[in-house]
Amino acid sequence: MSIPFARMAPPVRRLDPGWRPAILDHLLALSPDDRYGRFASSLTDHAIALYVTGMDLERDLGFGIPGRTGPGGPLAGFIHLACFGDIAELGASVLPACRRQGHARRLFAAALEEATRQGIREIHLATGHPAARHICRTLGYPLREGSGFPRVRVLLPRPAAYQERA
Repeated sequence: MSIPFARMAPPVRRLDPGWRPAILDHLLALSPDDRYGRFASSLTDHAIALYVTGMDLERDLGFGIPGRTGPGGPLAGFIHLACFGDIAELGASVLPACRRQGHARRLFAAALEEATRQGIREIHLATGHPAARHICRTLGYPLREGSGFPRVRVLLPRPAAYQERA
């Protein structure tokens, strides 16, 4: 009797500056509607290229899920937390053909866990996209919603090392 091969989920990887071309390819592949959901604006290709060039992947948190072609190929999903002290702004996207496979949830889990480890206390969801709010809630993170900017704040727990110092 043969056992069917279980389909393995592609890994979530922490991205360094060497992933910049794959990040750019991923973001340029987004439709105008998806760009609006990701950036709260339908950015032009040029504006996206400037955004990717300006990302500080040494300071910020960037995570991606490589597509089927592996490193150097397109990213199925990408999440970026631009970090400013103990606050970060989050932007996430998954390519349409790769949706409904748990990629966004896995990206959020990895990014929010690492942000907590690094002492970030609050994540801003600029657009307050319903899917992002839902994922954060199901991962157990409390949200504070507002009508201004940011639309939603994700409140992170303080890691034990920070609680011991308080």
